[in-house]
Amino acid sequence: MSLPLSRGIGCALLWVVSWIAVPCWASDPGAPPSAPLTPEAAVAAALQTHTAVLQAEAALDRSRGAASEAALLLGNPELAIAASFDRSRAGAELGLPLSLSGAGLHERAATRAALDAAEVALARTRLEAAAEARRTYAAAVVAAGQVRVAQERVSLAAHLGQAVVRLHEEGEASALDLRIARLAEVQAAADLLQAREAEAAMLQALAAATGRPVTSADLVSDALSAAPAATGRGPQERADVSAAGERLRAAEAQHRAQRAAALPPLTVGVFAEVEDGQVFVGPAVAWELPVFRRNRAAQAGAAGQVAVAGGQLASVRARAATEQATAAHRVAEAESLTAALIEDPVDQARAALASIEVGYLAGEIDLPSAVLLQAEVLDGESAAISLSGRIAVARIDLLLATEDPSLLGGAP
Repeated sequence: MSLPLSRGIGCALLWVVSWIAVPCWASDPGAPPSAPLTPEAAVAAALQTHTAVLQAEAALDRSRGAASEAALLLGNPELAIAASFDRSRAGAELGLPLSLSGAGLHERAATRAALDAAEVALARTRLEAAAEARRTYAAAVVAAGQVRVAQERVSLAAHLGQAVVRLHEEGEASALDLRIARLAEVQAAADLLQAREAEAAMLQALAAATGRPVTSADLVSDALSAAPAATGRGPQERADVSAAGERLRAAEAQHRAQRAAALPPLTVGVFAEVEDGQVFVGPAVAWELPVFRRNRAAQAGAAGQVAVAGGQLASVRARAATEQATAAHRVAEAESLTAALIEDPVDQARAALASIEVGYLAGEIDLPSAVLLQAEVLDGESAAISLSGRIAVARIDLLLATEDPSLLGGAP
């Protein structure tokens, strides 16, 4: 490859990677800057739009309606009116069904337990939505950090390539060195495109979670900011365990209600009849004889729901205990590992990169070694960014496992 041709290729690569490195939203200098999106703001926005939270709120409203309907009587009053065509005879009867077996009491107990389950389930769903928003936020910060590392890789490759061109012109660098430098620029450009793709996916996920457009400029630079400090004020029993227990109690009460419903309710009331000008008024009683239908199918179904609810309670309780233990272990291990690592790994990487460049220009390091050393240092800087994201996720998982209220970040 001739020197003018290699220069042309290098200029083209520099133009391409510089165009890639500039975000498309930065092309409009007159556009108003968007408000920064803090982790707390992301949580507050997510709680307003998260589908699971909205569904849990709707379920709570339904449970409140069911509890309200069952608060007094199980059935509605029944009114019957009859009249002859010649108007010589007419009558009316008003009756109210009353359970003789206590089915209404069990039904009310079931609706109250279902209401309690819906309330604690909503609290748990809000915590889960907040944790999900914080994880997504941390992942977006990490992805944006990887883009910055990739941009740095592009800049270093271009700078090194220019130095190799100058040395080649002076006869101090070989054609092989020139080709290696150009290939390093190509690799850096490919890495930047890959990092941009990952960043775009995470920004889109964060935008979907918060219901607002998001750019990397809106985010904080430290992924650990997405994991708030624990308050240690979590409940004695997790909300999902409490909800499962309330659902079991609701299923048991519903089973008792279905068993009691094998004995039909007694309808009591009054009747009034008018016949040939005479008025007859008196009490009325009606009762369905339980001869053929004894509510056996509903009883069997309710018994099955009790078994299902019991199994779910055991599963949720075991999962909660395991989540708390594993999350605590992950955070403890992360803290112990990071305590032994170097401080300010990004600053250390910048210093190492400067030393590598100086060593190459001084002839102490050959070009292949310099390229490899730069790649290793940048990989270490990228790993440091990923490490902060993983620590943040571990802390968020522990906060969710213990249901620490700091997850909500002050959101109502």
